[in-house]
Amino acid sequence: MFFPRLRRQAKWVFLLLAVIFAGGFVFFGVGSGSTGLGDLLRGNFNIFGSNSGSTNSSAVKSALKKTQAHPKDPNAWNDLATAYQTDGKLTEANAALEHVLKLKPNDIGALQRVAGFYETKAQNKETEAQNLQAQAPLSLAGVLGVSSASPIGQALSNDPTSQQLTQKAQAAFTEANTALQKDTGLYKRIAKLQPNDVNTQFHYAQLADITGDTTAAIKAYKQVVKLAPTDPSAQQAKQRIAVLSLAKPR
Repeated sequence: MFFPRLRRQAKWVFLLLAVIFAGGFVFFGVGSGSTGLGDLLRGNFNIFGSNSGSTNSSAVKSALKKTQAHPKDPNAWNDLATAYQTDGKLTEANAALEHVLKLKPNDIGALQRVAGFYETKAQNKETEAQNLQAQAPLSLAGVLGVSSASPIGQALSNDPTSQQLTQKAQAAFTEANTALQKDTGLYKRIAKLQPNDVNTQFHYAQLADITGDTTAAIKAYKQVVKLAPTDPSAQQAKQRIAVLSLAKPR
């Protein structure tokens, strides 16, 4: 029962995510033009490069020595992230950036880059889950038209291959949702630091929207309308405000 419910939710979440990632919230130059945000908003989320190689380069080794000598220096950790980025080691680069945020919580650049990492992960895990579901063989219950909820349908559908693929797909969806939640939390911080950046507010509004934080989504959408009332994307914000306001419990 849990997995079908999760799958239905994932369809809605990642359908809207696809719209976000397609660049629907680029405001024709409106906003503060914060460094790196334009690339994120245009879908260039894989900012660390391709993940290849396993041996640390001389640049990584040098940067690691700097972090050991100056463990509380955010610049040293940022240099380490850049070195890992050059080596194509996404996870290690992101870990270094997250350490930057421990030392310097309001570092906009680091916040944006870490958020981009988790958006990429959410996309990749959603794709992985969908591919796993597509590999599941047709069950005898499905061929015969027997309801999978019935005792006979459950018995006919109880094959090891389908169960294994379903479990893997469920795990991938869970990872995607976790990454999306982290991304949303990071953008909440960015939106607070950049209240007058239209792109940031719209991005956060949509993330809050798809993760079910209606109050935060409405507030951010209203900020978009306030900052850019004549922009075409403000019309999208108005439409979501209307829909969410009707659905919000009184």
